[in-house]
Amino acid sequence: MGADVGTDMNRYRVALIALVAAVALAGCGGLGGDSGTPTQSPANGTQANTTADTSAPYALPLNGTGIQERHRAALMDANTFVFRQSAVVRSADTGAPLQFTNVSAQVALSSGTYRLFEAATTTNPTDAYVDENGTVYLREQSDGQIGYDRQSGAENTANTYVYPDINRYLRGLDYSYDGTEQVDGETVFVYGANGTDRLDPDTHGLNLLEPSNLSAISAELRVAEDGTVRSFRYDVTGTAAEGDRIRYVVNVDYTQIGSTSVREPSWLDQAKRVTGE
Repeated sequence: MGADVGTDMNRYRVALIALVAAVALAGCGGLGGDSGTPTQSPANGTQANTTADTSAPYALPLNGTGIQERHRAALMDANTFVFRQSAVVRSADTGAPLQFTNVSAQVALSSGTYRLFEAATTTNPTDAYVDENGTVYLREQSDGQIGYDRQSGAENTANTYVYPDINRYLRGLDYSYDGTEQVDGETVFVYGANGTDRLDPDTHGLNLLEPSNLSAISAELRVAEDGTVRSFRYDVTGTAAEGDRIRYVVNVDYTQIGSTSVREPSWLDQAKRVTGE
């Protein structure tokens, strides 16, 4: 590719557009399914369970829209946070990874700045910084070379990360309230579901596998007292349309809420020079 990889603008513009589109949390880079559009339906409308602990932030059945909106409001008040999401598809028989996406973002909502890291099966490791004006600076590694790009008017704003893409994994699955835990000195409230008998295939939102073809499913949601999602794990095994047995695992985490600093990357000046700013 040559030492002037940083000036190969067309290639990195394509990569940048792909990055902006793929990290919109709409199925975790193509692994997971639908657009994650909130629905007014509760997670499982056929269940009438209620939590015994009245201090728990959410009553049962879990309502994905309500969780997303309350989580968003709390993050807007906190202003800063770190978001992480990973998804991996493996062979259920051998454990070999088939596809993965890892995303991490440090976000400051009031300024609109964020720092984004992404690694995926089909893309090179990418580091992006978005400034107050929505200008995206991209640093990408490829074949031992480092390339840079710049683009104005980022479509993927900092607000993207306030909506955890979990609603489709909540609906159609009968969660129970499992009590509290202490995590880093903070009380978190735990909701869980385990077993295909807790599943309504007709309303569950997973598209990667047909819900009716699942042989194992477990999910665990941890939330803080203010309603913010602190972690979510979703783990399913089933048979794909081609007949292969696969395992799909999603992890979502929110940390450093209200205490994150979004700093300019050390390579920003180099990116500006290479892209002619």
